[in-house]
Amino acid sequence: MSYQTYHLCLRYLGRSVYIDCHCGTRYHGVLKYVDHEKAYILPYSSNQEDESSDRFFAPALIGLTLGTIAGLALAPRPYPIYPVYPPYPPYPYY
Repeated sequence: MSYQTYHLCLRYLGRSVYIDCHCGTRYHGVLKYVDHEKAYILPYSSNQEDESSDRFFAPALIGLTLGTIAGLALAPRPYPIYPVYPPYPPYPYY
């Protein structure tokens, strides 16, 4: 680690940081310890796709909506469905 990078890491010790590696990997976490060779962070998530964790929300909401509609349609009724009454007989006109 270079002299400038080492002192930059010392300034951000204990704070939330993003670390970009040469291979293109990006790490997000709290910078815990720095020595002359490495910087050690406590990652927020071990999942590489932090930004895609909100993709679960839309399918879950659609499934919940369709399940509620199906449940209400197939649920037993608390009262019987009343039959259709026959039409009233015509009243005599006097």
